[in-house]
Amino acid sequence: MKKVLVALLALAILSSGAVFASEYVYDYTEEDIMIDAGDHQIPATITVPVGTDGETFPAVVMLHGNGSTRHEAGNAYDYTAPEMAKAGIATIRYDYIGNGDSSEDYIDFTYDKGIEDAVTCYEYLENVSAVDTERVGIMGWSQGGRLTLLTASRNDVFKSALTWAGAFEQKDEKDEYEIALQNGYYEVTYDWREPLKQSPAYYECAMGIDYHEEAANVKVPYMIIQGTEDTSVVPETAIEIQKALVNSPKAPIYWVEDCDHTFNVFSGDTSALEETTAATVSWFLATL
Repeated sequence: MKKVLVALLALAILSSGAVFASEYVYDYTEEDIMIDAGDHQIPATITVPVGTDGETFPAVVMLHGNGSTRHEAGNAYDYTAPEMAKAGIATIRYDYIGNGDSSEDYIDFTYDKGIEDAVTCYEYLENVSAVDTERVGIMGWSQGGRLTLLTASRNDVFKSALTWAGAFEQKDEKDEYEIALQNGYYEVTYDWREPLKQSPAYYECAMGIDYHEEAANVKVPYMIIQGTEDTSVVPETAIEIQKALVNSPKAPIYWVEDCDHTFNVFSGDTSALEETTAATVSWFLATL
């Protein structure tokens, strides 16, 4: 009964456009794990509500952005996953090949590999007794949003999807691809970490995707959370994605006002992250 009441409240709040404001009721456990993916290991963190004997919970697989890790910018995912657990939602967040605690080389990463690892994380959840694998969603931030769309398009095990500042179509990277063909890789530089080497296979995979076709294949509820002041993934992208989700039963945009690409986590003001997390909790309680 407690779970039903919380879910009904979340649905009502989403309908009104407000954010989730109910008391969180669950304790939780959190564990860093390694998942065997055959040719590589996936570093992950699983966060699970503690319920009564036999109680099961929905779960969400969390995908990070380009050049980031499962902790995400400003450790934002480390905040959000426990908040979701307190509300009765388990999560598993993982590092892509060559990122975070991965011992692999990023040169082996492609979008297809990221998608495969998301599905492998889902399969790991099948052995977690507290998780109801008929109620698993997927979410991602920035490039992780792009992979969220692709994963939801190609795998019907995910019943709901959500993105934070999700990227969509691929920018023109033909020049980078030519360099990768000549050198064996193209080196991507960042302000916050060491460079990463992207292989020709990375570009071939990304450039071979019809993103509008993939979006049209998404048949589950899909929320787009977007900051109005994002200059990396501009707000118009959210509208483009929404229009492309022609077969999703509902695809709302949740606008976070005065919010940048990292949801202001480096400004010292956590209100945008808190609002985004609350909207995320509400969405998954209502759709899983």
